[in-house]
Amino acid sequence: MKICVLGAGVLGVASAYELAKRGHDVTIIERQSEAAKECSFANGGQLSYSHAMPWANPYVFLDLFRWMFQEDAPLVFRFRADPHMIRWGLLFMLNCLPARTRRHSEALLRLGVYSRLKMGELMEDTKLEFDYLNKGILHIFSTQPCLDHAKIQAEFQHKLGGDPETTLTPEQCLEIEPSLQYSTKQIFGGVLAPQDASGDINAFTQRMVDYISAKYGVKIQYNTHIKRLHKADGKISHIETSEGYLSGFDAYVLSTGAYSAQHLRQVGMYYPIYPMKGYSVTFPANEFTPTISVTDEALKVVYSRLGNRIRVAGTAEFAGYNHDIRKVRIDPIMRGVKALFPKADLSEVQEWACLRPSTPDGPPVIGKTPLTNLYLNTGHGTLGWTQAAGSARLLADVFEGAPTEIPMTGLTIERNLIKL
Repeated sequence: MKICVLGAGVLGVASAYELAKRGHDVTIIERQSEAAKECSFANGGQLSYSHAMPWANPYVFLDLFRWMFQEDAPLVFRFRADPHMIRWGLLFMLNCLPARTRRHSEALLRLGVYSRLKMGELMEDTKLEFDYLNKGILHIFSTQPCLDHAKIQAEFQHKLGGDPETTLTPEQCLEIEPSLQYSTKQIFGGVLAPQDASGDINAFTQRMVDYISAKYGVKIQYNTHIKRLHKADGKISHIETSEGYLSGFDAYVLSTGAYSAQHLRQVGMYYPIYPMKGYSVTFPANEFTPTISVTDEALKVVYSRLGNRIRVAGTAEFAGYNHDIRKVRIDPIMRGVKALFPKADLSEVQEWACLRPSTPDGPPVIGKTPLTNLYLNTGHGTLGWTQAAGSARLLADVFEGAPTEIPMTGLTIERNLIKL
């Protein structure tokens, strides 16, 4: 079949790989001048397969009121007269209920564990180089209550089917990551997620494009802005773009990130995907910077070693479709770096921000829509890199009507869809 994939981020490219591998004729449409220029450009780098706690949880709900008045808080809502943001925010708060958090945590963990397996298969198949580091992720805690909560969370995830995680003393944290010995902030302990990893999402996605173009003949059309989706007779009839009309495809896969909700509204579907802006900085690695991926749980900031670079990313800001890099959001990341790794070389720092496509409950949306030829692989929030391989495999199975290897419960459009 002729399939058009909308979006050349990691989700769109991984989808194209899985579909082309099964013999389909795939074309990717991308508004940027090359692949992986937006959320797949400079993210935190972590492949955090064991991450099973959605942003919408009871603990964050309690913190929201405190963070509301902090410009540099880990999560910030900049409310405006935007009905889509208001609706998303209300749904987010509703999903902070414990029973809902448990349900969404199970879906995230199921997809994460599956994605780890599929990523292994993909790497074996493609032999791509992308500064992959398979040492696990070290989560560190600067207060005892946070460490105690982490132990409870680790036990909870283990009961859901996740791999066991090791709780560490401060001394054990330093053994795993010696550069923490220079930290000016106290470390009460840590948790090691040994099944997790890290890698350069940008290098992966761009090399994947080269791979699928050469091996499977996947075509990619850059500098093409999607203006509007059009439907007729219960399916997509054509797509209006900056380069004219697109038609003649048997099916379409929507992987346009934070803009997915806008395109769905064009064809009569409301699905709550809203941009969560994240920030990152990149600077040269030295002997005083981490060699393992680290998460500072107090600040919600992650560190990844990408070859000769260190990538540090974090914060969540809801401010509409604003791409500006705001100093007030970069500053807490830099303060965290200086406290945790005070001897890092910060003479050359590259700053970046992106709009992560986030659902109010946490899990992404994958598979069929009410339109018979439109499929989704979007809404992954901060976990697009982590979940890319598994999500793409699920999408391809659903597309072909094949049984999926894991249940799709909690990952499909029905859970939040409103028809306009």
